[in-house]
Amino acid sequence: AMTTAQALPEFFTRVPTLQRAETMHQYWGDRCVNLEMFVFSFMNTFNEAYNGGYWDLNITSNDALYMSLSTDEPVRLVSPLNYADETMSADAAGLVLTIYASSYGMHKFPEDACLLETYDKLMEVVGDHPEASKIYRLLD
Repeated sequence: AMTTAQALPEFFTRVPTLQRAETMHQYWGDRCVNLEMFVFSFMNTFNEAYNGGYWDLNITSNDALYMSLSTDEPVRLVSPLNYADETMSADAAGLVLTIYASSYGMHKFPEDACLLETYDKLMEVVGDHPEASKIYRLLD
């Protein structure tokens, strides 16, 4: 079986620090600030121990942007919606949180197609992630 570390480089491309702002605008338009706040908010909801951190930006193989906590430590997410309790890589957790954030955002700002597009593309690619089963349990 492939380890997570081997599989992940094929899954995403990390956005270089200097390109963060323009990349967020490119993918999420004027809603990038909102989406970033929604990700932080869902992290607070799903992980009571969270008290801030640096987040990476990643682009999936099908060209969608998602955020992930910049850490090698596993991240525990507990869903208040379905009581799923999963410990996973920061990358997998970031996918879950960005999917929740874009879903919330697309209902709040239906006029912004970029949020729906992000949601659709991230959902499309979940099955390719080495931790897909954990991600799906949290999204259920």
